[in-house]
Parts: sequence; structure tokens; C-alpha cells
Amino acid sequence: MRDLTVTGFYTSEIGVKDLGYAGNRPNQWNGVPDEVLKQYGVSYTEKELKECLSFDTPTPLAS
Repeated sequence: MRDLTVTGFYTSEIGVKDLGYAGNRPNQWNGVPDEVLKQYGVSYTEKELKECLSFDTPTPLAS
């Protein structure tokens, strides 16, 4: 009975707020590290670097 009560609470709106759950959030990905690309003999094209990867803003840390 205790498990059902806890499950009910933490799946309710107030329980989710209590956990501080923020859901899935998009993150910034700066691509595969250069040493890994060199290891496999591949590289990004200029188009991929320009359109897909962003090095301008730092990646936010998950809390």
C-alpha cells in the first residue's frame, strides 16, 4: 500500500514539483572530439561545422 501511495504522489502535479523534474531539455552538442575523428580518419565538412555545431555559447550543465 505504501508503494502505491508514493507512486500516486510522485506522479501527481505536486509530486513532480517536489522532485524538481524539468523534463527533457535540448542541449548543445559540440560534436565528436578532434582526437576521435582523427582516430577513425574522418572529419566534419564545412557545411556540417557551419550548420550543425555551435561553439559560440557554452553548454549549460544539467542540475
